[in-house]
Formats: sequence, C-alpha cells, structure tokens
Amino acid sequence: MDKWIKKLFGNVVFFADGDAGGDGDGSGAGGDGDGNSSDWQTQVGYLKDNPEALKTFAKYTSLDEAFKGAHEAIKMTGQPYKLPSDYSKLTDDQKAEIKSSVAGLYDVPENPDGYDLKIAKDKPIPIDDQGMADFKIFCKENNVPKDVAQKLVDFQVGSIERLNQTREDIIKDMTQKNFEAFSKEVGGDSAAVLRMQWVREFLQSQCLGEDGKPDQEVWEAFEKRIMYNDRMIELPLLRALSKAAQLARGEGGAPDGGAGSGQGKGIFNYPEMNQR
Repeated sequence: MDKWIKKLFGNVVFFADGDAGGDGDGSGAGGDGDGNSSDWQTQVGYLKDNPEALKTFAKYTSLDEAFKGAHEAIKMTGQPYKLPSDYSKLTDDQKAEIKSSVAGLYDVPENPDGYDLKIAKDKPIPIDDQGMADFKIFCKENNVPKDVAQKLVDFQVGSIERLNQTREDIIKDMTQKNFEAFSKEVGGDSAAVLRMQWVREFLQSQCLGEDGKPDQEVWEAFEKRIMYNDRMIELPLLRALSKAAQLARGEGGAPDGGAGSGQGKGIFNYPEMNQR
C-alpha cells in the first residue's frame, strides 16, 4: 500500500516513512506486505521517535491488531463516561478526581467559608455560631452544593418551628386541663385564679438576685418553665404551694390550728415584679 495514513481515527496517530511491503520496502523483514510482521513497530516513524507511544503499542503483535485496538479505543471515547458497576475498584485518586468534578459541576465552594447560609430574623435560630461553622465544614467535606446547604438550613429551622408549635400545643392543653381540675378542687374558676395568683406571688418572692433582693430577670426565666399565659402548668406544683402561698399572705391562718404567719397581705407584691 502507499504511505500509511499519518492520522487515523481522530486521536490515534500512526506515522510511516516508507511504503508497506514484504520485500523490504517498508513492511520489515519477513512481512506479509501489509506491515503485519513481528517487528512492525520499527517501521513506524512516530513510534520510533516516541518511546511512550512505542510502549503503548508494544502489546500489539501486528498492525492489524493495532488498528483493531485503535478502533475500539475510538468507540469508547465517543461514548459517555460511565462509572464501573463495582465502585470498590476505583482507586483513591479516581475517587478524588470524581469528587472534584462533582464539586465543580454542582457549585460546591472551595472552602467552608464559601457557604453563605442565612436564617430569617423572625425565625428561631436552632444553630449557634459554632454549630453553623461545623455545619459548613460538614457540607464541604461531603460535597454539598450551596443551594442544597441552604435548603438543609431552612429545613432545620422549619423542623424547630414545628417542634416548638407541637410543644406549645401540648403545654396549652395540659395547662387548661389542670386548671379545670384545680377549679373543681377549690370551688370554681374565681377561687382557682385567686389561689394561682397567690402561688405566683409566693414564687416571685423566692426569685432573688445576687444581692438577695427580688430579681425580675430571675423570675422571668423561672416563669417560662412553670407558667403558660399566667396559669400554672403543673397541677401537683399548684397543689403543693397553694396552702403555703395562702399562709405567706396571712390568709386563713396556719394549718392544724397553728398561728398565722403574721405577714401583711401585700408583702409579696413587689412593684418591680408587676412591670410586665
């Protein structure tokens, strides 16, 4: 045949200096006229001048095999890249390359600070600064795209809101049921409200600051745990304190016929406690 084609099948390159033939005109000694001798690589100038290419084609024993191999390679490069069915065969370098490619494809920032995550000001903040920083590191390590990271934050905030609402509904229902039960025990809603106020004032008197005086902030922090809409949440606590609060106000004397407390009726009505 004439001079071999310098470029074959797109990216697979062959070069030859002479014509192919079995009589020493370019095919190599003992060839069959088509370059299919055992030393066919020595007849290709490109291979002789490129050791790396020569290593690649050394596995082929004839030019025919090289053409077949080149054809198969071209068919593969024309197909979409596919991951192996057995991921365990991937090397660490391959995994790192795939991870890097995915990061570029899905807008994963180069470092954790690249995540600009926002929480609306009117929403509860379930993540403090350290928690947010740790979350950004987690997102980066796991190739989480920016938009997905924000969606995860929004989901967390929504979950906290639903949890808080569920908790409030439970407390509201429990407080109402306990108030109804206490009303029956003390003779009606008015009596229940009055005794509940006495208990509230009695507890206020125990919420002292470091100076030993009633402290509004101490009371408000405590109030959140024991009251809902100015009513006691827990019935056992209300029962236990009702008599003590009544005696502390000098109302009704001491139990079992003992002497009264002697304390004035409004002694626990601290002005600072009523600034609500």
